[in-house]
Amino acid sequence: MAERFSFDGALLHGFRAAHARTFPWSFALAFALISTGLTSVALFLARGTLFRFFDAAEALEGQPTPADPWQAITSLFGVLAPLVPWLALSSVISWIVWAMFEAASQRRYIRNEAFSLRFGADELRMMATGFLWYLMQLVLFIVPILIIVSSSVGALHSVVDGTLSEREFERLMLQRAAVVFGLMLILLPVYVFFATRLSPCFAMTIKDRRIVFRGAWPVSRGRFWPILGAFLLISIVGGMAVGLISSLAQILLLPVMMGSTFVTDEVPDLRDLFTPAFFFAMAAYMFVRFFMTGLLMHYCDGPAAFAARHDPAGGVDDTEKIATFD
Repeated sequence: MAERFSFDGALLHGFRAAHARTFPWSFALAFALISTGLTSVALFLARGTLFRFFDAAEALEGQPTPADPWQAITSLFGVLAPLVPWLALSSVISWIVWAMFEAASQRRYIRNEAFSLRFGADELRMMATGFLWYLMQLVLFIVPILIIVSSSVGALHSVVDGTLSEREFERLMLQRAAVVFGLMLILLPVYVFFATRLSPCFAMTIKDRRIVFRGAWPVSRGRFWPILGAFLLISIVGGMAVGLISSLAQILLLPVMMGSTFVTDEVPDLRDLFTPAFFFAMAAYMFVRFFMTGLLMHYCDGPAAFAARHDPAGGVDDTEKIATFD
């Protein structure tokens, strides 16, 4: 018999939905393997540019004060310019991978499907919904972001030019930080409200087989506190578990990483870090971290997906009951 929407149902949906014994572990394992592989490849490809950056920084530190300090800083960070296209490509790949896993997660909750990764219509619609979610975040937090970026760049330029002392720079940055903190105190509850009310959009995108964003608003009407409470409980307890297990993995793997070389401030020793033993230890740590993150990601989808299953306009359970009678 189909159950009605409730706090208990939202909280435990990830543990009660179809394939509860296999799906979360398959999801987390695939997420860890793909994320660890992509991150390792990215770090390996970027190592040459990072070495050149540290070489340039060391050379700049050993020189007398340049006539144009701002140009020297610009030249230093210009060494990182080759990474920009790779960062753009990495963002697109991350977007696609997220959509694949989010769609797989929601298919379990909405369609009772077993775990599978693919790239098709569901994933394309999920990418569009995710982009709308990103725009919502950007609109809400654009003012603090602009304040931080503009004040930091302007103040740093003034320090380099000598028109602003270090003490004045610190005072200015503290003032800007206080303004940003005040704005965040105002904007964070606003974001939590909109994020909670719109959170069923990902599950609704899978349920309705179309891009759903504002259409998630009616689904969460009268369910704000159960959805938010269940999400917070899962994310807080799960976050503590992720932190604890990640810390244990770090402690266990630290001797391997430290045994590969010794760490000092010298650039040659930084190059020595990139040994097979170090890469193995880092990959093992990332795997554990991503595995736990994948589990948490999937279970955190549960409360909003449970609300989507009980859409007042026609829930999944209602459709299944009608199909049974037919």
